[in-house]
Amino acid sequence: MNNLKKYLYLAFCFFSFNVYGQAIDPSILSQLSPEQIEIAQKAYAGRNSTDKPVQDLPVIDESLVVKKSIGDSNKISGKKYGYDFFSSMPTSLAAVGDLPLPNDYKISLRDQFLVILSGSKDSIFELNVKLDGTILFPEIGEVYVAGLSFQEVKDKLSQLIEKSYIGVKIDISLQNLSAKKITIVGAVKTPGTYLVNPFSTITGALAYSGGISEIGTLRDIKLIRNNKEVFSFDLYDLLIMGDRSKDITIEAGDTLLINAASEFVQITGAVKRPAIYEIREDETLEDILDFALGFTQTANKSNISVSFLDLNKAEIVKKNVSNLNQSLNNALSINVFNYVSEDNANIQVIGAVEQPGFYELKKYKNLDDLINNLNFIDVYPWLGVLEQFDKNNLIKSSVLFSLKDPSTYNSIKLLPNSKVYFANIDSRSFNASEISKKMISDYQLVINHKQGTFRLPIYGKYSVTSLIDLLGLDMSDVDEIATYLSPIEDIVINANYKDMQFRAKKYNTLSFRSPTNNLISVSISGAVEFPGTYTLSDDSTVEDLYKLAGEFKNQAYYEGISLTRQSIRERQIKAIEKAKNDLNKALLMLASNKDDGIDMSIMQALSESIDTENLGRLAGNFSPKSDASMSTILFNGDSIYVPKNPNSINVVGEVLNPLAFEFSKNMKIESAIEMAGGYEKFADKKRVYVITASGITFKANKNIFIKNMSLQPGDTIVVPRKIVTSNPGIDALIPVTQILSDLAFSASALDNLTNN
Repeated sequence: MNNLKKYLYLAFCFFSFNVYGQAIDPSILSQLSPEQIEIAQKAYAGRNSTDKPVQDLPVIDESLVVKKSIGDSNKISGKKYGYDFFSSMPTSLAAVGDLPLPNDYKISLRDQFLVILSGSKDSIFELNVKLDGTILFPEIGEVYVAGLSFQEVKDKLSQLIEKSYIGVKIDISLQNLSAKKITIVGAVKTPGTYLVNPFSTITGALAYSGGISEIGTLRDIKLIRNNKEVFSFDLYDLLIMGDRSKDITIEAGDTLLINAASEFVQITGAVKRPAIYEIREDETLEDILDFALGFTQTANKSNISVSFLDLNKAEIVKKNVSNLNQSLNNALSINVFNYVSEDNANIQVIGAVEQPGFYELKKYKNLDDLINNLNFIDVYPWLGVLEQFDKNNLIKSSVLFSLKDPSTYNSIKLLPNSKVYFANIDSRSFNASEISKKMISDYQLVINHKQGTFRLPIYGKYSVTSLIDLLGLDMSDVDEIATYLSPIEDIVINANYKDMQFRAKKYNTLSFRSPTNNLISVSISGAVEFPGTYTLSDDSTVEDLYKLAGEFKNQAYYEGISLTRQSIRERQIKAIEKAKNDLNKALLMLASNKDDGIDMSIMQALSESIDTENLGRLAGNFSPKSDASMSTILFNGDSIYVPKNPNSINVVGEVLNPLAFEFSKNMKIESAIEMAGGYEKFADKKRVYVITASGITFKANKNIFIKNMSLQPGDTIVVPRKIVTSNPGIDALIPVTQILSDLAFSASALDNLTNN
């Protein structure tokens, strides 16, 4: 009897197998004799199937699918990445025999169950899922199973059989799996409706259509189920990251929709996998470098050329980029340069110059040749940085030099792919390597003065009076005899500061003496526990005042803490009054002249627009425990304001709609200007600058590093007015108007912060 059961079971397994079912285990077939196999084959040949094939569905032979890509309207040369993925994928309808059937497999029409009962009752049932979604079980009746998981059906049948039969063991399996009917439309090689393998995933199903055409997207494959988009699959997750988790199994009735790709970018040069990649709107240069598996060993990481389509001018513009956060909107191609011969190499100029960017090495063999051909904008002249690189993009040398002292840069030979940094006179900061920053910090001159402690990066020859003029130090009531200390050389010099001239050394200090008042009165307001006016000793620091004012409130914005000083306000007011007088005199003299290049009324209004109450700010980071707060000495009448988190960005000046709007992360300068309506007719685009919440100002010129810096809460973007005229008398007033406008906007920025 047992042998009979065995052969009955094997015969059923063999007879039931067709192109939609799982293959029979070869170990079972080996147990059958040739005669038994022959009998089974004859029986199978004569079997009457109740399942009629679907006549209106294209069941495609893989050999007939044309693998040639259709034309690409983008006309980008090179090979597009990922589109050959489908060329080697099989499209057999037969389920793979050695794969276990998952319990979450959804039952479809025409699936076939094999139910074996043993014990008090020995029976084998072959149950087909009918078109109404049911199976007919003898002695039990119809049971609805379509759409249920395999595990759910097993549990359901087991419960029903246990109620109908006593002492019966049950084994339930699926032996015949029906092909799934799905639809594939859009940018594929052969759109249509297909019968596919019941275990097909999204990628496996797409292979039936010949794969995605080269105009179709690989990054947004849409799965539509019950007329709703339920899933979006990015094939790059699988191709680049090896992540199969989102390549889900499809279900009968699903539709795969492939839209056209929106944007491609070609990357060539010194990357490990150059190709044409599909990119999304939010992806950056760093993302596509990851797609290309990163730089090769010989790549010049600081010399990357990106071609953009300028939609306004309808032309292609090339930019040299080293910021990996560069947006690729409207980008067409990227080229990463190798370290090449000296004749083709570049030097990168960064910072306070009229035209930062890349310069051909063959035109500038020495550093002095380069400097003599640069036009500087508000450059800090006492220190510049030259970084030279070896072929592995490691710093070979870091050289400091001074524009004030030609001997520090004469005859310095430039090497391929060097970088030259020039700091702004206000910020005096360098976006250089850590090695260079360490050298700069070593060569800082510390100046102790009644207005505070100042640290200036200095190299080469300098005079003390030039630094006093730079800082705008109040020398009234200050001893002319100053003390210069050079600890490494063990030198102490006491001399008249007007006669002091030195060559920069490491760790030097310059100190001025002034009469001492025992007590000073200072005030603090804003988001502190105990705002008010306090009396302190004359050597007290900002940090000492913080201790008296108690805890900072939770909403306190440290980066926007402002320190205003009466002496600074008085000097600024004097400068304003002088500029007003000069301006008014000139306007009276030129009142009879007609000059279409300048609006007299605007210049007149400018002279009256400055809020003097918001002048006198000492720029710097005065957050608790900062270097500035612990070292800056307070003076009588000083005032500190601790603002609340502004969570806003201000745009003032020559824009269509000057306004303050809510801060958003990663917002760029140009985006903020666009939100303010864009530039007005007389906007000076070359002088756009940003006043940070800490009061520090930096130019937003054509330097790609500055333009792509993310704004911070409390920042004020200033778009000054451009004075265009051919009148020499008016030309002479341009610096005057710039002084007035800068002070006006600086006061406006502080007002916006304090009135938040």
